[in-house]
Amino acid sequence: MFLEQFADFNSICIQCHDSPDADALGAGYGLYAYFTSKGKDVHLIYAGEHQMTKPSLLMMVDKLQIPVEYVTELPEHDILVTVDCQYEGGNITPLAAKKVAMIDHHPVCVDTDEWCFIFPEFGSCCTVVWELLQEVGYAVNEDRKVATALYYGLYSDTGELSEIYYPADRQMRDSLKIDRECVEQMIHANLLREELQIAGEALTDYYYDEKLRFALLHTKPCDPNLLGVISDLVNCVATIDYCVVYNETPIGYKMSVRSTNMNLPASDLAEYVSRGIGSGGGHINKAGGMIMKQMLALQYPQTEVEQILRERLQQYISEASC
Repeated sequence: MFLEQFADFNSICIQCHDSPDADALGAGYGLYAYFTSKGKDVHLIYAGEHQMTKPSLLMMVDKLQIPVEYVTELPEHDILVTVDCQYEGGNITPLAAKKVAMIDHHPVCVDTDEWCFIFPEFGSCCTVVWELLQEVGYAVNEDRKVATALYYGLYSDTGELSEIYYPADRQMRDSLKIDRECVEQMIHANLLREELQIAGEALTDYYYDEKLRFALLHTKPCDPNLLGVISDLVNCVATIDYCVVYNETPIGYKMSVRSTNMNLPASDLAEYVSRGIGSGGGHINKAGGMIMKQMLALQYPQTEVEQILRERLQQYISEASC
């Protein structure tokens, strides 16, 4: 069992990626609760240039009493565990560590060993942590704050639960006993006024293929939920059958994919456009994915990601429509 490997360490430091989101915070909190229950000295931290300012995340930390700290150097530790990221993977400040373990749900982009548990098929890192906690028999639902944090992490990283396609994601969603009032409060504090402008700019300047009836939209860096909000809106346009909304992250490009064609599912579209350069999947009408910068650099060193997405969409829709 993966978590049992940590039994011999007395002090454990859990590091979220820079500018942590709800998934990183929820996953880190789940591990914090488990290691604390085992009598370990535990720190939950994040680093980077900016401290958290997003209202929903500040509310999450406050209401669920998540003991996360902003640091410029690691506290004393025997081992560092990175969550929702990979050490030296690009979206985490690689603070000097004695020993490193990794728990993540993004495609592998660094060298790994037995101290790494990375499962790209899962919709959230919270699901990965939940699965590990189930494996060791940890009763997540005995602490409603932890259960709520894990749920909200999944909610935030899967387009408000619309992009769940792995059984473990559904199992966790259905089994957690959460504080629903708290979740509703966080949901309604989830978007910033600046993100309305980001959505407006993306909806004003986008690529549209009139023949194949698909739209491709790029946004400035923003919360993953906003990608889903924009793609749902585009999906309502009568002359658009497929859309991909994407933005850049430190390690790659996050995508939200929609389809109104039952014969060409969004899940297949997401899988195709990310094939060999990331991962993707989902449901018939809603899906998501991630394209990794390192994989792009190897296969398409001189090509812009917009061109790659456009060409792959054109190729797949054309072939599937024949």
